[in-house]
Order: sequence, then structure tokens, then C-alpha cells
Amino acid sequence: MRSQFNAEFSAALLAFNEEASVYCQGISDPVAREYAIDYARMLLNRAKGVKADQPRFSVGLLVFDRNLIRSTLEKIDRKFFPKAKTASVSRGA
Repeated sequence: MRSQFNAEFSAALLAFNEEASVYCQGISDPVAREYAIDYARMLLNRAKGVKADQPRFSVGLLVFDRNLIRSTLEKIDRKFFPKAKTASVSRGA
């Protein structure tokens, strides 16, 4: 059972990484793309159970762009890790 969970979790990590990478590479603004990559990395680390702080954002990054990036990547994150997010919310994390 544990090996099945590990295999499913590994597959989810790979799928998240692939979809997030495609999204990030599609961002034409280099500042926004860098922020998106850092944000995706943070979400990936959190999914693995590693404490990760919010990435810093550049002054050149518009609030609208930052919010859109967060929203999109969090949607991708919930797609692949729905139970992990529900558990962390219920614990108050």
C-alpha cells in the first residue's frame, strides 16, 4: 500500500512539474516568468512536506500578474494534490 502511495505521489509530482513548467515557459515577461518558476518550486516543495516561504517578487512585477500567476499555479497544485491541501487547511497551516 505504501509503495502504491509513493508511486502515485511521484506521478503527481511529475505531472504537476510538467504542467507548471509549460505554464511558466509560456509567460513572456522575464520578471513574471521568474516569479512563476519560484512560486511553482515553492508549491512543489510544500507538496513534498518541505517548509517553503513565499517567493520574493520584483518591483517590476504588477500585482495583477502576481495574483494571476499564484491563482493559476495554485489551481494546478490542487489538481494534483487535492487531499494534501485539504489536510493542511484543516490543521490551520
